[in-house]
Amino acid sequence: MKGRVLFVTKEDENFRDGFSYAMELSKIVKGGIYILLYHDKNILKRFEDDMAAAALAEAGEFETAKQIINEEDAFIKADASRKVALLGQECSDPEMLVDYRLATGDLISAIRGVMQDKASIEMVILSPSLMDNGKAISMKKLRKYITRPIVTMSRTAGAQ
Repeated sequence: MKGRVLFVTKEDENFRDGFSYAMELSKIVKGGIYILLYHDKNILKRFEDDMAAAALAEAGEFETAKQIINEEDAFIKADASRKVALLGQECSDPEMLVDYRLATGDLISAIRGVMQDKASIEMVILSPSLMDNGKAISMKKLRKYITRPIVTMSRTAGAQ
């Protein structure tokens, strides 16, 4: 069985940061890349949508309420598929396996879930987009649950 690299990145405009490095590391383990796209939900927007759906359901508009609830999730999934396709185009080796999963909520639980489901993952790579603010992921908690090597990346400081 070929090993894989788990590339974890935020689903934002910087989702490509570090992907070329992950590709090179996947060549070392002679496997592919499994991508975990982390979507940081906007809690206020979700609350507004839920309140609008509740008001519509109360008025008897059940189908419209269901549509409001499912609309954002469908958009997020379509956007994730598009981004993974763009990353797949960057792969130099057409045989490289590129699978993905979309995660919302607790990022460490999502990484743990992927590691439990995909035993072939040999290394976890955290993109610079996760390391920018320091709030997205707790390295102490991650090391507690993940037994594979963890590679973190950061952006270089700009010239001032």
